[in-house]
Amino acid sequence: MYSPEPDEVLFVYIIVAPHTVSLVLIRADGGVQRPVYCVSKSLHKAEIHYLPLEKAILAVVLGIRKLPHYFQAYTIIVLTQLPLRAILRSADYTGRIAKWGTILGTFDIKYMPRTSVKGQVLADLIAEFTEPQLEEVKPTLDMDEKSVGMISQQGPSHWEAYVDGTANQKGSGVGLVLISPEGIIIEKALRLGFSATNNEAEYEALLMGMSMVQKIGGKAVKLFSDSRLIVGQVQGEFEAKDERMQGYLSRVKHLQSGFESFSLLHIPRNGNTHADSLAILATSSTQDLSRVILIEDLHKPTKVRKEVVQVHQIRVGLSWMDPLVKFLKEDILPEEKGEADKIRRKAAMFWLSEDQKLYKRSYSGPYLLCIHPEKAKLLLEELHEGICGGGRSLAH
Repeated sequence: MYSPEPDEVLFVYIIVAPHTVSLVLIRADGGVQRPVYCVSKSLHKAEIHYLPLEKAILAVVLGIRKLPHYFQAYTIIVLTQLPLRAILRSADYTGRIAKWGTILGTFDIKYMPRTSVKGQVLADLIAEFTEPQLEEVKPTLDMDEKSVGMISQQGPSHWEAYVDGTANQKGSGVGLVLISPEGIIIEKALRLGFSATNNEAEYEALLMGMSMVQKIGGKAVKLFSDSRLIVGQVQGEFEAKDERMQGYLSRVKHLQSGFESFSLLHIPRNGNTHADSLAILATSSTQDLSRVILIEDLHKPTKVRKEVVQVHQIRVGLSWMDPLVKFLKEDILPEEKGEADKIRRKAAMFWLSEDQKLYKRSYSGPYLLCIHPEKAKLLLEELHEGICGGGRSLAH
């Protein structure tokens, strides 16, 4: 084992096995990766049933608990293909993921794609896992004025999504099978709570698959559908004459603009049996399941939020929220180290929405909207005047 130098950037490789998670701390010495410390944990009965993403986060939390002095004193870069950063900063998760996100948010941890296998082999060996394929190592780069032995990504990591929709006498359902760049399979079935034709169910499946990949942080996706009509309309081969089909097609085009790489391919029905089974499952609860599959209700057709032009009527100055917003949006911290550590610790309790609004995680569960101090005065005046619901507004 080797000791790191002060102000050095350290790398972390993680591996998830069915009954074990492991973490290896690495330092780059002249282009050579040298191990600093290794930790491993045998999963308990409940932990074995965690999702692969949860196990990966658990491995990082394990490293913090076992090696807190390294995580407190150094900048740590976690090299993984899993979208951990997007998940930990998402407002859609509660329970243990939210708890782990608060713990990890207090440390200087960055997440970058893994394309080197040197340190990963050691992590695989600890977990008694199979050896991954070799990949190319790139020259050293600089980040935040610190030397970083970086390995650049060989290309965009493509997600694959198999989608299918069905409509029968029992109702309408959607089946989705997402495959991450590392081969992790995510299954989902949605029961449509509104009347829909078979083609509309196919569009709902396509829209839901695109939306899920975007929420996870995927920038490149290959989608597969057995509906020749839907694929033809999206590719421009067929014309969408029906008004509802035109509406669905415009929503697909809107979501498509958010991907760096997008493709939709037609496959025969026998090549899409997995997603088709999930779609049929969503319309029936009588089937005997060999494992747990999440089934949710979709009560309204999927709609894309319209673009809203925000008009700022008053000019406000800087406030306590600005450093937090800058860090959550662009990972930029103040130059003064003490202030930077303070912002990093605070940021774990906040979340920045897509429309750039800052929310604080409350202890009871709901997210609390943060507003500028000058706007707070105006809001209190409106409450006292009864504009927001009469004289009882303050009581509520």
